Amino acid sequence: IRDIMTILILGILFGSITIAIVSILQYFTHEALLKTFIVWTLGSLGNVTRGQLPLLAGTLSAGVLLSLVCVKILNTLLLGENYARTMGVGVATGRILLFISTSILAGTITAFCGPIGFIGIAVPHIGRLVWKTADHRALIPAVMLLGATGLLISDMISQLPGSDKVLPINSVTALLGIPVVAWIIVRNRRFARIS
Repeated sequence: IRDIMTILILGILFGSITIAIVSILQYFTHEALLKTFIVWTLGSLGNVTRGQLPLLAGTLSAGVLLSLVCVKILNTLLLGENYARTMGVGVATGRILLFISTSILAGTITAFCGPIGFIGIAVPHIGRLVWKTADHRALIPAVMLLGATGLLISDMISQLPGSDKVLPINSVTALLGIPVVAWIIVRNRRFARIS
C-alpha cells in the first residue's frame, strides 16, 4: 500500500475491530480475569517474574539482532524505494524483515509489560534530534538507550516517591510523551513552511 491515507484508515479500522472484539470478550469474562486484564492494560514493569526473564531476554535479543541486520535496508530506504532498488536492496524482503523485527519487539514488550504508549512514538524522534543523524547504525542503539532510560524514569515517577500508591505507567508516559510528540509535529510543520 503506497497511499498513507489508506494506511491510516486501515489502521483506524483495525483498531476499531480490535476494540470491539476485546469489549465482547470483557463482557463475557469473569470478574477476577477482567480485573487482571485491566491492570495489564495500565502497563507495569513490575509484573515480569524472574522465571520469565530468560524468555523475555531471548525474544528481545532476537528482535534486536534482526533490527540490526536491517540497518543497511533502513539507511538505503531513506533515499527512496527506487534508489534502494538500484542499490540492490530487496525492498519487499526488507519490509517483511522490518515488520517481523518490529512485531517481535513490540509484541514481546506488550505481552510482558502491557501496552505502554508514547515511548515508541516519541523516543525515535528524540533520538534523531539528540544525535543529529538519520544513520540507523547510530540511531538503533541510541533509541534503545533512550527508550530504556525514558521508561525507567517514567516508572520511578509512577512509583510516587514518599507514597505507597503507584500510578499506571501508561498515564506517566502519556503525560510525558504527548507534549514531546506535539512539539515535534509543530516543529516539523514550521520547518516545512520555511523550506
